[in-house]
Amino acid sequence: MGQAAPGKLADPTKYFVILVDALANGVSSSPSNSPRQPRMQFPMITMRDMVNSQHELLGQLGIHHLKAVMGISMGGMQTFQWIVSYPDFMDKAIPIVGSPRLAPYDLVLWQMEIDAIKSDATWNNGDYKENPAKRLFAEFWVLMGETPQRRNQELTREKVAEFIDQETQKPAMDANDHIRQMEAMMSLDVSDRFGGSAHEGSMEKAAAAVKAKVLVVVATNDHVVTPGPAREFAKLLGADLLELNGDCGHQASGCEEAAILVRAIPFLDK
Repeated sequence: MGQAAPGKLADPTKYFVILVDALANGVSSSPSNSPRQPRMQFPMITMRDMVNSQHELLGQLGIHHLKAVMGISMGGMQTFQWIVSYPDFMDKAIPIVGSPRLAPYDLVLWQMEIDAIKSDATWNNGDYKENPAKRLFAEFWVLMGETPQRRNQELTREKVAEFIDQETQKPAMDANDHIRQMEAMMSLDVSDRFGGSAHEGSMEKAAAAVKAKVLVVVATNDHVVTPGPAREFAKLLGADLLELNGDCGHQASGCEEAAILVRAIPFLDK
């Protein structure tokens, strides 16, 4: 679903598709690869910084308007920021399991991840030799990535420890990169520029600034990016809303890809 391919939402046989690595993802400018500002010397960033850098990139490429902006999870958050920050830049937008401003539950969740990293004995203020808290992160995502119902269907009691061991061995994002991206997600509030101090703006004014036609995709049972803020912003926008009701939780964009394509492809092709 996230990859550009014929028959998918980002179909390169119909559109010129641009995939941009977000700041601090380990490929773009990041704590893990910055020679001048390595590790925790790398500054805190915001979702708006990510979007501004993407906008600047497009300008350098001579591109000043897009058919659509879309993304999944943090990409969905960037999509919400795009439509508010640069309302004339795109015709349409499809944020998928993202949010215009994280809910309190989400903030606790991401803060817990940061605390898990920094409380690990190997953290060393970001100058670690191996990624800290790897097993704890594996356990965290086993719990939060999908719903309790789905996990209980997929696993038996006897297989839990083995499954966590397998998840722990999978390649993981660099912890310093992960912290800076989590901080960016936690700071996200598309209404900021419509009010005084941070997080005190008007979502109504933010929605009124949007000119693109928007299809908002949320997952009812998402425990990672809870759907309430996106659902509420869709209502303010008068946007189309697709609610995925399966038991895959935050992984719904993969599990229920067919339902997304049925709604999103005609929306995009109009």
